Amino acid sequence: MSKFNVVWFLGLLFLAGALGWALVYWPLAVLGLAALVFLGIIFYWRTETAFYFLVAYLPFQLALNLAADIDLLSGRVLILLLFLVWLIKIIRTREISIIKNRAWVGAILVLAANFISLLAAQNQIWGARKWLVFASVFPLFFLTSYFINDLKKVKKLLLVIGGSAALAALVALGQFLAQFVWGLGKIMSFWGGQIAPWFLGQTFAQSVTQNPSWLVNLGGQTIMRTIGFFPDPHMLAFFIGLTAPLSLVLMFSENGRRARWLFIVCCLLFAVLLLTFSRGGYLGLAFGLVAMFVFAWPRFDRKEKVFFSSCLILASVIILLAGSPVMGRFFSSFDLAEGSNLGRLAIWQESWTVFKDSPILGVGLGNYPLALDFNANYRSAVTSHNLYLDILAETGLVGLVAWVWFFYSFFAGVIKKIKQRDKEIALLGAGLLGGGIYFLTHAFFETAIFNPTILAYLMIVAGLGVSSLEEADNKG
Repeated sequence: MSKFNVVWFLGLLFLAGALGWALVYWPLAVLGLAALVFLGIIFYWRTETAFYFLVAYLPFQLALNLAADIDLLSGRVLILLLFLVWLIKIIRTREISIIKNRAWVGAILVLAANFISLLAAQNQIWGARKWLVFASVFPLFFLTSYFINDLKKVKKLLLVIGGSAALAALVALGQFLAQFVWGLGKIMSFWGGQIAPWFLGQTFAQSVTQNPSWLVNLGGQTIMRTIGFFPDPHMLAFFIGLTAPLSLVLMFSENGRRARWLFIVCCLLFAVLLLTFSRGGYLGLAFGLVAMFVFAWPRFDRKEKVFFSSCLILASVIILLAGSPVMGRFFSSFDLAEGSNLGRLAIWQESWTVFKDSPILGVGLGNYPLALDFNANYRSAVTSHNLYLDILAETGLVGLVAWVWFFYSFFAGVIKKIKQRDKEIALLGAGLLGGGIYFLTHAFFETAIFNPTILAYLMIVAGLGVSSLEEADNKG
């Protein structure tokens, strides 16, 4: 046997022994690594198909309980894996430049600004964990703007988003209705103990159930709001607010049976959002729809205008006649004497004070709870209840400027689409505008960027906003 063959034989023998030893002591880690290698091979050969499946999976992603205090949503791992495969492929083919447009620069600046803020953090480990959420989800923005480059792919992606959103909404609606069959206590216990750990993680699920925002009091009766597989009703509302406008504009672009199914999907999504009883969600929906249809209306033909007007009138009548709890929650948003509104105003003042003490870099990403309570833990539910104040308090003016650049680039791309002569591109732009306005409006009352699923769909919407559809369409 030659020396070369002996080396190969000894090397394979060593690898086999190491693999056997690892299987004994870390079986789950080895199996997980093997699964990643297998998925990586599939992603490499079917990269674009894998992207669509990943988008469909995001609302239902399972949590990986890596340690006692570490819950990792599996979608984050898959996004990074797909992004790595994509990078390898484009580097090999030299297909695109690293910086594609100013929105890409904005995304990179957001990641950089949040990383720099760690220099001011009391607990840099906390900040690093929050930054890794961004680093593992932001790649979806680049993937979306790269893959979705013509109208055929846009429709395919919107159908995937609409289908997965409808299924997630059905789950949430079933969860809501179940309390009237089996009772509130049993459903709360079942959802918190049996369902939430699978989709939130063991540790996070315990934190959520200890500080529940799942309940609402309506006319003296306590009921459970729609939450589905999300940690609270506000995150579900964010998810629907980002996805429903896309299903709506797709409905106006289709005909026949598909249009009728999309109409049912839109009705389902809006009904489930109303049952979140999220006042920020209601305001976001109102502002988003107004913005969307102001720009979409000139592109509608007479039949579409009559259809939309009829739906608007019917929805208004139903809400006025049977939606008093919804209307009550909506109008309570403007009552400054209401307890929760007074509490939120006090929190905003507190957050502003934290920002004024550290205006440039903030107190560090993920360190806002520590700025208020030295004994706070990582799972603290303390936030500014306002995205903009959270950004200012944790990452300062540097972080806010980066986010403003990112959103400005997104809206510039959206307006460019709305001005296109092609009706379908213009309607897509209107839907993206509606989703973006929804997010920024609801963000006045909640911070959703640290929820990986919401951040992922924000990246998808932003990626669609800056994708060069007009260029691909002209090429035919």
